[in-house]
Amino acid sequence: MSRSTHKKEYEIAIIGQPNVGKSTLFNILTGRRAHVANWPGVTVEVHEGETEFDGYKIKLVDLPGIYGFSTLSLEERIARNYILSGRPDAVIVLVDSLNPERTMYLAIQALEMTGKVVIGFTKSDAAHAHGIHINYDLISKRLGVPVIPVSAATLRGIRSLLRAAIDVARGKAGRRKPLRIDYGELEPHVSSIESILRGFEERLEYPIRWMALRLLEGDDDLYKYVKGVCGEAVAEEIQRIREEVRRIFHRDPAELLARKRFEYLRKILGDAIVRLAIKRGRFEGFTRLFYRPFIGPILSIAILLGMFMIAFTINTGFPLNILLDSLGMHGAASAVEEYSIGGLMEKLFSWISGWIINTFGESWLTDLIANGIISGVGSVLIFLPLIMIVSLFLAILEDSGIAPRMAVSLHGPLSKIGVSGHAIFPMTMSLGCNVPAILATRAIPSRSERLRLLITLPFIPCQARLVVILAFASSLVSGYGALLVVLGYAVAFLAFALVNKVLYMLEKRKTGRKEPELVLELPPIHRPLGRVIWWHVWDSSKHFLKKAGTIIFALSIILWFMINVSPSLALTDNPAESIAAGFAHFLSPIVYPIGISPGKAWIVAFALLVGFIAKEAVIETLTILTGTASAQQALALLGLTVPQLAALTVFVVLYVPCIATLAVIYSESRSIKHTLATIALMLSIAYVAMLITYGLSLIL
Repeated sequence: MSRSTHKKEYEIAIIGQPNVGKSTLFNILTGRRAHVANWPGVTVEVHEGETEFDGYKIKLVDLPGIYGFSTLSLEERIARNYILSGRPDAVIVLVDSLNPERTMYLAIQALEMTGKVVIGFTKSDAAHAHGIHINYDLISKRLGVPVIPVSAATLRGIRSLLRAAIDVARGKAGRRKPLRIDYGELEPHVSSIESILRGFEERLEYPIRWMALRLLEGDDDLYKYVKGVCGEAVAEEIQRIREEVRRIFHRDPAELLARKRFEYLRKILGDAIVRLAIKRGRFEGFTRLFYRPFIGPILSIAILLGMFMIAFTINTGFPLNILLDSLGMHGAASAVEEYSIGGLMEKLFSWISGWIINTFGESWLTDLIANGIISGVGSVLIFLPLIMIVSLFLAILEDSGIAPRMAVSLHGPLSKIGVSGHAIFPMTMSLGCNVPAILATRAIPSRSERLRLLITLPFIPCQARLVVILAFASSLVSGYGALLVVLGYAVAFLAFALVNKVLYMLEKRKTGRKEPELVLELPPIHRPLGRVIWWHVWDSSKHFLKKAGTIIFALSIILWFMINVSPSLALTDNPAESIAAGFAHFLSPIVYPIGISPGKAWIVAFALLVGFIAKEAVIETLTILTGTASAQQALALLGLTVPQLAALTVFVVLYVPCIATLAVIYSESRSIKHTLATIALMLSIAYVAMLITYGLSLIL
């Protein structure tokens, strides 16, 4: 086990071409607390500095700026020998986002030396302003190493870069072996040198493949090293192969290998980079509206509300169904809800479940698959269209340049509760799903603001909680039902604002920090690009799919067994005799204060418990345990009053959203303490708010 694993100390190197922003980034990472390292026999300055991150002590080594490892200047020798020495636990290679094709060549060469690489794209904020769009995830997937966009101006991505470097150092990310490029017609010659060197592998200090390539390129230092270790005959045979390549192709081998690397680089970056000619000065009148004190925030909020009205209507029929119902158009309201994307998907999963049971017969296995797995995973997947639609709108706003201006316009109002304009887009995403919203906080440069948002964003009701609110509202007359929806969202946003404000004031009192700052690049307004929009949509959607495909899949199986197995481990058709019922009876007292009788309290308590897994499962659980076909019938059978439904609505909206969100909070904060504090805070606020709502409802 390495030194780093025991001591939680890592040595990380930073390399990059001149003018890529390496020194600026190094100063930010070290807080300018750096010194010139005293490396024996080295006359070129090498800077070292230290920082702490996520409980790890990191020694950063700023290597000299180099263009590549081919000409072997003194700076290149220092960088090469240091990387090959095995001292660095990870290597950060910086690439200029404004000129990625040229500056990426160094990263490719570094990857051929070691797999312990993180690629950081500097000046990422300026790239958008120049019409350059980069799919960092696609490049990362193709190279097999983390690729992180960073900006020294806005501090975007700095923490993500350090976290990725630590993951590589710990072996949780990066390549296990160096990059292997197919050099085509040169491969037989490279393989010949490799075969020769394999016979001396135990005595050689460097990777065999890399040595073969460098020897073919004509590395004199390495040639002398091989001659000393393997003997003159071996060195002469390698030289003969090199001359043979020169004779066959009439080109210097170094030139041929460089050309192949650039061809490989073009394949990697080809469809991962999109350039758009920017015409500045267009839409000036429109963009100025966002900077006006009153018009700007109103315009931004109107855009966001309109976006969600469209997205929710397409996916669930809400709020158009409520509007049509209030106008007396009950048939149209039902049709909008029934034939929405969510309604159609719900019918599809119900049909699949019925087909499985009808085709394979009734048994515990078919019931598990149909009513456990398909029902559970399907209840989550019906929200995928909403996530994709919301992501589509946000991507259009982001890529067109409107989103940064909305952030500027809303910065003033948001700063009153202790967050910056950066927070508006995670907040907006939360209305669809909290999981991608939590991940979206990575773009927020302030660490303290980001940690506060990890706690408070889950208060914003996602669509899963909207489903529960609408189900509860459907059991009331239309007037009360509409008020219940308004109540749920009003309480949620009030909790978000108040908790943010309190946490910010406590932090301000402790640290003396000023008002939240907003630092971002304002690119020209331009036509959004379809390919770039798809990158954003897929990035948000894949996290949601991972939730449905892993966590919900496993928990659907667990839930089915809890409801269909008795404490004696025998199958049961009566949910009241199940493990779930026995466990829920211990939780029943939590709903006694809102007047629910003990005989029915365990059903409500267990539904709330299942809500920890996925909020939409609350309704499913109520219908299963009551043996009814709809939420309206289940709530009627339980005999819940308007004050009780209002109190339960508030509790469902405010308490922990789902286990997937908690998992993401932990992965982003890297702190079990932070995650547990979030759970405790949300549960406490939800319970107190439930009791207050019940009391006020009785009075009103």
